[in-house]
Amino acid sequence: MKKRSLKKFHIKTYSAVKDDEGNIIEAYSDEANEDVALIWPASSKLQVELYGMRVNGILNMHYYGSLAIKEHDMINYEGISYKVISIQKFKRFKAIGIEKI
Repeated sequence: MKKRSLKKFHIKTYSAVKDDEGNIIEAYSDEANEDVALIWPASSKLQVELYGMRVNGILNMHYYGSLAIKEHDMINYEGISYKVISIQKFKRFKAIGIEKI
């Protein structure tokens, strides 16, 4: 992994909050943590079959840091908001799929 390949992103944690009427509302933290990861567009045949037309808004991410990233968290990358849709944990990194909101 080359350091020049790493790209900056900001992450906001997800929480489900109930309003006065009992509806569940998606909420994100106000503070954003910054870190770096390898990020590139989804383009494999498997991903095209899984996501179909949505594949154009999906990015792959290999994260080597120590932040606790969970599904539904919001990632801001290059001024665009993405939602974490999948996480696979490996020994050295997490393979994360993110989709444009």
